[in-house]
Amino acid sequence: MRNSRVGAGTISKMNLRETILASGESDCVTLICPCCFSGTWETVQRVRFASLSKCSNCGLLATTSFLKKYGALEALYDVTPQNHEEYRKHYLASRLSFYNGILPKLDRFRQTSHLLEVGSGYGYFLGMASQRDWDAEGVEISQYACDVARSRGYKVHQQDLLAVQVAFESYDVVVMWDVIEHLANVGPIVERCAALLRPGGALIARTPDGRALNCTKGFMAAAYRHFAYPANTAEHIFHFTPETLSLLVTRNGLKEIEIDSRGAWEERPVSGRSAFVRIGRYLVLRHSYIKGWPYEFVMTAVKG
Repeated sequence: MRNSRVGAGTISKMNLRETILASGESDCVTLICPCCFSGTWETVQRVRFASLSKCSNCGLLATTSFLKKYGALEALYDVTPQNHEEYRKHYLASRLSFYNGILPKLDRFRQTSHLLEVGSGYGYFLGMASQRDWDAEGVEISQYACDVARSRGYKVHQQDLLAVQVAFESYDVVVMWDVIEHLANVGPIVERCAALLRPGGALIARTPDGRALNCTKGFMAAAYRHFAYPANTAEHIFHFTPETLSLLVTRNGLKEIEIDSRGAWEERPVSGRSAFVRIGRYLVLRHSYIKGWPYEFVMTAVKG
């Protein structure tokens, strides 16, 4: 089970608040679908005590009631040394393995070697990219995470991506690892990513596969959705599938979409407060893996 506060990065506080609030009150929420621009949602199910809604037009799943429970965004998305230690203990090894596997796949886009990570967190990916001769820099809003990354010598902008002053068409690659599902203003963010890429450059993003929320009925399927699926559902704004994320990026000027879910199960951290919980998660994940249920996917979208 992922905690966004200890994942790859943290999200924009200001733009999330501006996008999701209607009439200036947290209990009056209007969320616009980034794929089809509809504002009509229907409640479909609850997962991990969060009410999920489906766009009536295109079917995108969203946690439209996000700020009704999580109004204090600063407390939710900033991180502490304790969060960092939890990340190192439960997630870092599998995350480094993912980075090691994905980095060689970025080389086909290399021309200038300029790379930007949105939600760069503690800087572990920046470090591995730098070792492969990428001129890597990050964007991150958490002060503590920025301090950690900068202490290791990495260039990190402590700003929202929309406020960062960098040249358009200056990057070969922009990456987001487990970040895009947190963004209420995801359309403008993807549009900015496209603007920052040179022609032929690529936006590459990993996100939990929203198809898992529509798994077959039954006890184990319910256990998977509530207990082991790699999403802290209440903290994720949008639950993308390969189809809905492809629709989003093509609407924002990117094309040549590639979806890779073959290595999705390589990173499946088994965490929990007790041995009983960890064993239960392991058994559910094992069953889900054998069944071939959706877990995560990596999308690559190229700028024409």
